[in-house]
Parts: sequence; C-alpha cells; structure tokens
Amino acid sequence: MQDAVLGAVARLRPVAAEAGLSLAQMALAWVLRRDEVTSAIVEASRPEQVRANAASSGVRLGDETLEAIDAALGDVPIRQPTLAPLARAGVIHR
Repeated sequence: MQDAVLGAVARLRPVAAEAGLSLAQMALAWVLRRDEVTSAIVEASRPEQVRANAASSGVRLGDETLEAIDAALGDVPIRQPTLAPLARAGVIHR
C-alpha cells in the first residue's frame, strides 16, 4: 500500500461515520453512484457482510458527503473515467 492511499483511508473513516455508514458501505455507494458503473464486485465471507453490501446499493450520498470524500481523497483517485481493457470509447458494452 502507498502512504498516500493509507492516509486517504484514514481521512475517509470520519466521513463515513458522519454519514452513518461503514467505510465499505460508503465506498460501494460512492462507486455505484456513477452512471457508467452498472455493478461492483465485492467479497463477503459472512452473511452480515452480504446484507451490508446489498444495502449499500440503495444508499444515496449527499452533496456534503461527496464533497468531504473528494477533500479526503485529495489527489489520490483518478479523476477521469477510465475505460476497461478492450473497451472502446462511445460503445455501450452490455
């Protein structure tokens, strides 16, 4: 792990707590809010994790939370959408 990523995770913990979410729930909600994302692949080893992951699909992050996430991440994320390997721009892959 890179120090910048670990630092961002530490800054995200209070943002998730303020939103009443676990860090994993907030991360899933953040990923699934994007129009170009149709699903997220997650791992769960216990039934309660499966339920929490499923519940994340219905979470809508407010503007304040999204701004706090952006501030916590700083320059860590890739800001532009990145195409998957073998995907072509302008083509809807189904």
